[in-house]
Amino acid sequence: MTSAVDTVAPNRRALGRRALVRRALGRLSPPGSLTVVGGLIGALIALWPGSLPRDVVTAAVLTGVCVAVMTAVGRALGSARPERLITSWAVAALAVAVLMAGSIANTLWQNILRSDIGIAGVGPAYPAATAAAGCAGFVAVAWFGRRAAMAATAALATVVLFATPATSAAASIDATPTAADIDRTATVLTDTWVREGGLRRGAVVIAVPTGSGWVDPQATTAMRARLHDDVEFLSLPYASASSWRVFVSDRGSAATATVALLRHVLDARDSLPPGVARPRVYLYGQSLGALGADRAREWANTRHPGAVAGTVLAGVPADTVDPRGGGASRIVFANSSDPVTRWSTAAVWRPPTRPAQTRIVGARMHTPPWLPVVSFVQTSVDLLGALDGPAGTGHRYGPEQGALP
Repeated sequence: MTSAVDTVAPNRRALGRRALVRRALGRLSPPGSLTVVGGLIGALIALWPGSLPRDVVTAAVLTGVCVAVMTAVGRALGSARPERLITSWAVAALAVAVLMAGSIANTLWQNILRSDIGIAGVGPAYPAATAAAGCAGFVAVAWFGRRAAMAATAALATVVLFATPATSAAASIDATPTAADIDRTATVLTDTWVREGGLRRGAVVIAVPTGSGWVDPQATTAMRARLHDDVEFLSLPYASASSWRVFVSDRGSAATATVALLRHVLDARDSLPPGVARPRVYLYGQSLGALGADRAREWANTRHPGAVAGTVLAGVPADTVDPRGGGASRIVFANSSDPVTRWSTAAVWRPPTRPAQTRIVGARMHTPPWLPVVSFVQTSVDLLGALDGPAGTGHRYGPEQGALP
């Protein structure tokens, strides 16, 4: 026979367990509605379609950072919570479901892009990683607060600092030659070209290199074939750093070097006696080199109208050259998936524009819809992998650059 004491004891233990659960849930209070909305906006920004295939690590880091940052913004703006506890957790569960759906949709988009250029698709680990990173970013800020957000920011800054090669102040100064140095080098280069019979060639191409001194061999090979090998290429380095460093610190150096070389070449050509055939002069530049080539074209239009036979630009950074391109003939090549041709601060609030005479080339890839701010973030991340694909994708160009005007 069961006594009353035996019946009451288990009930007390059950009530005690329920009290502990309620106390734990009370401490782990559900996030406010604005906090959840902030996290969802962060997920939208991170999972919005990009223009290039992206590896799982980049996608996961982007999702975690965007969700964490926007969750912090939502938490700072307000802390209004639904009245009932179950409603609060339902809102949080809905947010998780939306994050999962967004991760799956983003994975499908990634596989579409990969199919466009014939590379293998991604598997289920991709959406799992992005969803997990988003949840981690949300939880860290929503429940562990400011300290966790600051720790995550510090960790991200540390990774960026250690991933960026250190450059001393002296090295930065030495990397950019002075105008006098550039002019002397241009003189020597032109004299060598003349001495080796360059004035007897049918054409000369002033190929403006990137910041590191690189000229795309696909372009020079195609131009040489187009001109039946009756051409000389002249290239004057203006820096010894990666293009993005020179673009930020001294983008005018490319123009200074190109104008100096073009001036000496035209002077040498004009020194020929009347009636003697003169080589045609072309300008070519890719990426940062395109800025120098176009500035030299403008200079020639003013100082020596008609002296330049044509200009070829490839992968021009957005909003950096004359959008109309009057004067000497100009062709601008842009891959449909090249983020460099679309990235500018103005792209935060308006769709990117391209210069006149632009020819869209490269692989035919699906283009994501444009959204203010969101597309700017996605384009910024696409810059990280702009050189990872084959020619015709991202910021890598092919033999189409040989199509001289």
